[in-house]
Amino acid sequence: MNKVISRIQRAKTGKWELVSETDNLRTETGINQQALQMGSGYDGTASGTLYTQIAITQDTTSPASAMTNLWTEIAADGLSRKTATYSHTADASSYTQTASWQNSGSVYTIATAALATTLTDANDSTDTHFAITAVSPVAVLDSSDTLEIQWGIFY
Repeated sequence: MNKVISRIQRAKTGKWELVSETDNLRTETGINQQALQMGSGYDGTASGTLYTQIAITQDTTSPASAMTNLWTEIAADGLSRKTATYSHTADASSYTQTASWQNSGSVYTIATAALATTLTDANDSTDTHFAITAVSPVAVLDSSDTLEIQWGIFY
């Protein structure tokens, strides 16, 4: 099963805390895109579509496979969408995408995350989401705390 690991580094202590380890929900768009890329390596565009962006929100709407965007995606205080770092071990049937954010504002409660295609906001019509997950329990970020999300994709 594909896992999403969320953890927080507390600014006051410097210690990391595991927030959650949840299953992600691959969206219908993600299912179709993965089959296309794995089957042909091409999606009809010049460069192909890569799922390299991780977005977060405080919205507690339950993830659904038909979702194509996050509502009220955070775009302030150092918590905007990030380009994830890709990692793959040769011959393994998995890879990870990892991103981290440092909160430069007030308290945020992170409830949902999405692995997406573009660096623009979630309401951009060219954006699609490969997978989405609830951060459960939610990640409560105090000012200067760091949140890290590691998305595991197993195939």
